[in-house]
Amino acid sequence: MDVFVTGGTGSIGAAVVKKLLQEDGRVIGLARSDTASEKLRALGASAFPGDLRNPDSWVERAASCDAVVHMGATFSEDMGRIDRRSMLGLKQAAKHRKQPLKVVYTGGIWLYPSSRNGQLITEKTPFAPLPAFRFMAETIRTLSHGTDMNLTVVHPALVCSREIGPIAAMTKALQSEQPFETRATPDTVWPLVETNDLASLYLLALKQARFRLTLIASSIPGISVGHLASHISARHGKLLDVVSVAAPSDTNPDTDWSAGYTLSQTVDTSHAQRVTGWRPELSAIEDLVVTLSR
Repeated sequence: MDVFVTGGTGSIGAAVVKKLLQEDGRVIGLARSDTASEKLRALGASAFPGDLRNPDSWVERAASCDAVVHMGATFSEDMGRIDRRSMLGLKQAAKHRKQPLKVVYTGGIWLYPSSRNGQLITEKTPFAPLPAFRFMAETIRTLSHGTDMNLTVVHPALVCSREIGPIAAMTKALQSEQPFETRATPDTVWPLVETNDLASLYLLALKQARFRLTLIASSIPGISVGHLASHISARHGKLLDVVSVAAPSDTNPDTDWSAGYTLSQTVDTSHAQRVTGWRPELSAIEDLVVTLSR
C-alpha cells in the first residue's frame, strides 16, 4: 500500500510512519524543507516537496496513492483556513480516481464538550468545539459529503510520550523542582493515549473497509490532573504541586490552542477497540507513567 502522509515528522506522525513501514507499506511524506526531507528519509520514507499552505503543490500526488493520512498542522493564526483549503484541494483531486480515496483525518478530543453528569463521551456525542478548533468540525462535515473519499476520522485523546504530553510536562516540572502550571484544575479529567498505541490505531484505521468511520483514540478513559500528578510524584519520590493558571487577558479564543486543557472529559474507549481490534499496550495509568516518566 502506498500511503501519503502529512505531518510525518511530528511526534505522532513519525510514530505512524514507523508503524506503516513495519507493515511493509510505502510511505511518501509531505516535506516543506530539506530538514523535513532528511527526517523522513531517515525513518525510511520517501519525501515529496510541498507545503500545506500550497495544496496545489502536493494534492495530485497524494490522490494518486492508495491512502492519505493527514496529521499536519501549522498552529498559526490561519491554521483553520490552511487545513480546510488543503482538504478541499485533496477532495477535488480525488474526483479523478476510479475508486474512492482512503483518507484518515486527524481530529481531536477537544472537538467534544466536557463530560456531563458522569456520562461518557462517545463517537456519537455531538461536537461542541472550542473556537480554535471549530474549523475541524466544519472540515470533517465537508469531507463526509460525497463518494470521492472513504473517510475515517481519528480523534486522539491527550497524546503522551517521553517528549510530549502531560506526563512528560509533569515529569519535567518535577525534575526542575517547579510546580506544574496548567489551565486545568486538579479535578479536571483528561483522557490519555500513548504515541505508539495511537500509531497502531492509525494503521488499523487504514485497513477498515467501512466507508465512514469515527474513532476516539484513548487508552485511558480519564484521569484527574491531581491523580495523575500523584502518580508522577510516587514514581519519583517527590511531591509535584499543580498550579492552575488563567489565560492571558489578551488571548484570542480563535487561536487559544491551550483552552482544551480546561475541558474535563471521560471517554468510552470501547468503540475503537471493538471495530478495529485495537489493543493498546499501555491501557493502565500505572504502566503509562512507569514507561514514560523517566
